[in-house]
Amino acid sequence: MVSPGLDLELSFSQAMQGFGLSQEVARLLWLPLPMLLVLVAGRWRVGVGMAGTEDLCCLQQRVGPEYAGALGVLQPLADGLKLLVKEDIIPARADSILFTLGPILVVVPVIVSWLIIPFGQNLLISNVGVGIFLWISFSSVQPIGLLMSGYASITSIPS
Repeated sequence: MVSPGLDLELSFSQAMQGFGLSQEVARLLWLPLPMLLVLVAGRWRVGVGMAGTEDLCCLQQRVGPEYAGALGVLQPLADGLKLLVKEDIIPARADSILFTLGPILVVVPVIVSWLIIPFGQNLLISNVGVGIFLWISFSSVQPIGLLMSGYASITSIPS
């Protein structure tokens, strides 16, 4: 039998009842909480990225992201759009298939590793051992992509 794991909803409900709220009110507060946590974490990530971009603009003495929308909030969107429409430059003697496949093998395991967090029903963290094993196995694929891109470029510059 698999252990039931850590019941986050029950822990939150008990904590709110400790503050004197009823179980129904605690349930209503719990429902939007996971979504709000994801949104806050995403917004925090964008804010940290923008702050770093602004610091680099000051160091390099160039016009920074403060001019892309109100207070620079459109800069991450502009950066993402630029990344999507950039021309892919492949060296003339390179193996084009391996050179293109290498970065994909680096990015895809990172994205997939977020999908294996073992949440059960009602956001129970369950069977953590299997999740950690899968995360380690996905993480071990990334260096292969880095080596593949390096060797596919057939460059004479030693690494």
